[in-house]
Amino acid sequence: MWELKVTHANAVRISPHQIAFAESHNEYPVWFLVCCANPEGETIKAYHASSVTQLAKLGVKYPPQLEITPPDWNPLFDLIITS
Repeated sequence: MWELKVTHANAVRISPHQIAFAESHNEYPVWFLVCCANPEGETIKAYHASSVTQLAKLGVKYPPQLEITPPDWNPLFDLIITS
């Protein structure tokens, strides 16, 4: 399962329900994909459900499991398919 988020700053809005779901399913392939949009372009950061608490607290300053710059989507597909 993927949860898609977009941010123009550091903060990522994650509801208490989403945090609870992610924490109770962190042994499954549950991912938060955050699109960080800025004037220079977009970056996609992938966070596993096991890091949702830190993502909610620290935002995109928390190190992701993967960071890509589209259009190269293959590293992201490899990450989420093999987990």
